[in-house]
Amino acid sequence: MTDPSRLEFDILDSEGLEYHRWVSDVEMAFVAKDFSATLKDPSELKDAPYEKVKAKALMFLRRHIDPSLRWEYLQLKTAKELWDAVKGRFGNIHDTLLPELNAQCNENRLLDYKRTNDFVKDMLRLKARLIFGGNPITEDDMIQKTLDTFPTSSMILANQYRMEYENKRITTFYKLMNMLQSAEKHNEVLVNNNAWLVGTKKIPEANYGKIKHGRHPNEKGPRRANPYPRGNNSNRGKGRGGRGRGRGVSSNVWRRE
Repeated sequence: MTDPSRLEFDILDSEGLEYHRWVSDVEMAFVAKDFSATLKDPSELKDAPYEKVKAKALMFLRRHIDPSLRWEYLQLKTAKELWDAVKGRFGNIHDTLLPELNAQCNENRLLDYKRTNDFVKDMLRLKARLIFGGNPITEDDMIQKTLDTFPTSSMILANQYRMEYENKRITTFYKLMNMLQSAEKHNEVLVNNNAWLVGTKKIPEANYGKIKHGRHPNEKGPRRANPYPRGNNSNRGKGRGGRGRGRGVSSNVWRRE
C-alpha cells in the first residue's frame, strides 16, 4: 500500500524557482490519481467530485509545497483555491528569472567543466527553463556556444568539430555531446594506460600457465618390474667354463679341481 505521506516529486520552493516543473509534475500525478476534476471550475463539470476526493487532492498539494507556503495558504480549503493562489503568485515567475537565465547561458562555458557530462546537464536545464520563460534557445545556439568555449589546449579538436558542423555532419547538440563524451572516455583510457611505468608489466611467456602432467623432479617413481625374475637359487647367466658373469660370484656347477 502506498504511503500517503511519501513525496512523489520535489516540493515547490518558497521562491517559486521551479514552479513550471512543479506544475507539470502535479498535472501528471492528478491524472494518474483521478484528481484532475478538483482543479477545474465547478461550472465546467457535469458531476462534482466527492468530498473525499477533494480532501485527498488538497492534502497532496499541501504535501508538495514548501512549509512556509503551506502556512501562508492554510486558510484555503480546496485544491482549486490553493492551485489558483500559487498560480497567481508564481505564474509569471519566468519574467523575473529571464534576465538571470540569459546571464547564466552567456556565462556557461565548456572550458569551466572538468567533465563533459556536467556541462550537458547544466545546458539542458537552462534550455528547459528558457523554454518555460518564453525565450527558447535553439540547437544551433547551443552548438555554437559549445564550440566557442573550448579550452585553447583543444583548439585543433574544436576546429575539427566546427568543420563537421559547417558540413552538416553535426546537426544537433546531442550528437556533438556524444562525440565529446566518446573522446573523453578514450582520453581517460590513454591516460590510465600511460600511468604505468614503462617495463613494469611482465609479458607472460608462451607456455606460462600451461599445466604440466609429468611427475615432480624430486619424486621417486615406482621401480620397474624385472622382466626376468629369479628365485633365490636361480643361476645368473653362465659365462665361459660355467663361471658366472659377475666377478667373484660362485657357481653351483661342479667342476674338476
